Amino acid sequence: MEGRGDQHVEDLDRGESIRAPTQRYKLIHATVLSRYDRTILHDADSARLMTVTMGFHWRQLRKSGLFFVRAMNEKIKRKGKKRREGNFREIGIRFPGPLWIPLFGCFLKFSWLRSKHGYIYLAIQDLVRTYGPVIGLKLGGQKVVVISTYDLVKKTLLQEEFNSRPDGFFFRVRSFGKRKGVLFTEGTMWAQTRRFTMRHLRTFGIGQSIMKKQLALEARNLVDHLQQMSESSAVMMHTAFDVAVINSLWFMIAGHRFQYEDQKLQEALALVHDSFKLMDTMGGAVSQMPLLRFVIPELLGYKELMEILENLWSFIDEEIKIHERELSNDQPRDLIDAFLLEIRKNDKNEKNTIFDRENLLILCLDLFLAGSKTTSDTLAHIFLFLSLNPKWLRVLQSELDSVVGRSRAPTENDLSSLPITEAFLAEAQRYLILAPLGVPHTTAKDVSINGYRIPKDTIVLFDYHSAHNDKAYWEQPNEFQPQRFLDEQGQFRRNNYGLPFGLGKRRCLGEQLARSTLFLFFTYVVHYFDIEISAEHSKPDLNGYDGFTVSPKPYYLKLTRRFSLGDDRHVTRAST
Repeated sequence: MEGRGDQHVEDLDRGESIRAPTQRYKLIHATVLSRYDRTILHDADSARLMTVTMGFHWRQLRKSGLFFVRAMNEKIKRKGKKRREGNFREIGIRFPGPLWIPLFGCFLKFSWLRSKHGYIYLAIQDLVRTYGPVIGLKLGGQKVVVISTYDLVKKTLLQEEFNSRPDGFFFRVRSFGKRKGVLFTEGTMWAQTRRFTMRHLRTFGIGQSIMKKQLALEARNLVDHLQQMSESSAVMMHTAFDVAVINSLWFMIAGHRFQYEDQKLQEALALVHDSFKLMDTMGGAVSQMPLLRFVIPELLGYKELMEILENLWSFIDEEIKIHERELSNDQPRDLIDAFLLEIRKNDKNEKNTIFDRENLLILCLDLFLAGSKTTSDTLAHIFLFLSLNPKWLRVLQSELDSVVGRSRAPTENDLSSLPITEAFLAEAQRYLILAPLGVPHTTAKDVSINGYRIPKDTIVLFDYHSAHNDKAYWEQPNEFQPQRFLDEQGQFRRNNYGLPFGLGKRRCLGEQLARSTLFLFFTYVVHYFDIEISAEHSKPDLNGYDGFTVSPKPYYLKLTRRFSLGDDRHVTRAST
């Protein structure tokens, strides 16, 4: 058996591949991603893969302890040599920050602070109070610089040198050991994929009347769904917006919408929630000390991460297969069709193209993750806040009754006539803790900031929470004050110091859709329902789960219908 395993590992190294994403988990365990650019295997059956796994994985486990010790010993020797030679110019020497120790850097100190405060962003705030607005960290193998305060965050976001993406274990393992998609890529791959995505999202909806109609349909379906749920019990709100939000994007990506009862979608959305809680914004310990995945894969969350990825790959792959079967050379129906047509036209011998099936799968995964998580969590956080601060619900309902009335539904055209609502949403995005550190950047080359030199390939985290609470720009930042977004005449006044969608060339590509979705879904629910905390459940906790973002904990609200949908029943239901 062991001999056969050896032979299979050699075969894997020769670059055979397997098409089904559901089998890739076994492959990744078999190869343990020993090099990042490994070709994904095709045409190998499950039995052969299991042989590979058993032949390779168990031998690797026997060797992992000794391998880990030897690797760490060599790392200590290399670091000691660099220090003796006087060439060790990593950020910890010159940057303010906690003391580094061999192997771990300040990982143990940072982990203790995170455990103490409960959140990564609060651990960073603790360090900022001690060391200042620019701090250098060494978390296992990762060099990290954290930049705080509005001025420094804005300055660095607008500098080209700070707009690359990390290239670590976590950021590649999600895309088959390669750099694919639009979220964690850079250079030509990122620019061309983003350009293609933006062009076709505009073609299939964004900025057009069809998007407004689709959002209105989804908002109406959301109200009907919440009404149905509320008739029998309190409504579980932390996931209540997931389906409506993903539908607002999915009709442009895949040309259809999901039903609320779709079991496969519900399972995929549950995996998305799990993945955001499992990993932090830097990829977690699996990126900071990836060698430990050989020793304690369960404790690191590596095994769970791979199972989540396997299922999400399969979910997206099934959608692509449907499009492949139905694909025509005529006008594409959606983004997936358009991408598949480009693959069909592409010269298969061209290696530097973005148009391959793996890139399509990871692009869809990126959009699915962003589309099903950020806006839905924002809505869930806001309604949690409203339930704890019901005075604002009455203020908002009063404005909606005055402007919209009870004979029709709100529309995007009402936005300019609802200054209190617009100010409330702007302040909620500033005040509530949603994505305090955003998506990590990395330096494209050696660069200086605030008098400090940052080496190339250093991970850079932007402390958006500090920018949104900077006393130089926000009076009483710890207070929830929507009036800060209103002028003397009570009209909405945009505040350019808010950065809910980032800044610079990495600014959120779905910002326009996210703003429209947030406004319309929020106003529909506030307009049609009274909201109160469920007496049958515990009081909602405004402190969410720490992870890649801060996710709301489960909470339940009692929703009571204020009035019917009125005279706009002529609107047709969304197709399935």
